[in-house]
Amino acid sequence: MALLDTLVDQAIASELFTAPRIEADLGVFLREQTAAIKALARRASEGEWDRVYFVGSGGSFANMTSGQLLVDRYGGMVGEALTSYELMWRDPVDLGPRSLVFLASYSGATEDTLAALRHASAKGATTVALIRRRALPSPMAREAGIVIDYDSTALYDMPLAAVTIFAAELGILSGSPRADDARALLADLGRLPGVLGEVFRASREPALAQAQRFLSATTLYCVGAGPLWGLAYKFALTVFMENIRVNGSFVESGEFRHGPIEAFERQRPDMVFVVGTDESRSMTQRSLALAEQAGARTLVLDAAAYPAVHPQLTPFVLLIPLQWFTVFSALLRGITDLDERVFMGHRILAEGPDATWP
Repeated sequence: MALLDTLVDQAIASELFTAPRIEADLGVFLREQTAAIKALARRASEGEWDRVYFVGSGGSFANMTSGQLLVDRYGGMVGEALTSYELMWRDPVDLGPRSLVFLASYSGATEDTLAALRHASAKGATTVALIRRRALPSPMAREAGIVIDYDSTALYDMPLAAVTIFAAELGILSGSPRADDARALLADLGRLPGVLGEVFRASREPALAQAQRFLSATTLYCVGAGPLWGLAYKFALTVFMENIRVNGSFVESGEFRHGPIEAFERQRPDMVFVVGTDESRSMTQRSLALAEQAGARTLVLDAAAYPAVHPQLTPFVLLIPLQWFTVFSALLRGITDLDERVFMGHRILAEGPDATWP
């Protein structure tokens, strides 16, 4: 146990494990960048743009999906979330001078997202790069029309906070029928750093037991919906495979019974369920009940078991116990350098002199 404690101390200093720093880092980000993001929302509400795209790759796409969800929910513009190359391959006919494009890239030099930025710029769109400050100068910082930067390793939380502020403020300024709910969302966002610190300190001990229970897992499904769609996607298709080095797959809660359940005729998979407090809650609970009835081994992270926040903010909260679970799962498997990747970060499949990832 002493060795594990030492490894955990090392993990806390790693780039991967952002939960130990998120209380302070999110507080700084909200103080530094809220005004600039709200100014963008005001320009949008005044008619400068009529369409907004949320673009990223890998984990940075996961947080951008919330941008579309929130713009759809609160109104003011037409929004769409796309992976970086999909923006180019789809080449939307409406992408142009009346488009605002948010692009998330931790390094500011992600090949896919840099290419998407250049494509959007060539179409005359206004581009907003959401990047880490310490990555500056980077090609995205040089070429984006607007830069929203953050001094943090929290590559999921900070862009998520940015698009949350933008969408909620846009709804308020545009006279959304849900403006009061958008105001409640922003008020809860303001108190979120303290909540996340509390969740971080309470999540360590349960996560060790959870990781020990799943130590034999070779595939981890992650199931979620609504505001937690992006978080479930992120952990299934990036974090579990990147950091625990096991197979992973994402299942949207409502889609579980439309095909995936048939696999239970021959196997009993390991499944992580992230359960929200929004309208998707009932469907996720129904899918969980079905999985457990069919014999799945399940880890359930229910937002209702944590300090109450606005339902659209639950991804911030559940990220923390998921990170603790990932850290212990990796360490117990002998993966002690949480920041090293086997292929990513070594220019595998990378093209172009400006790209540093993957």
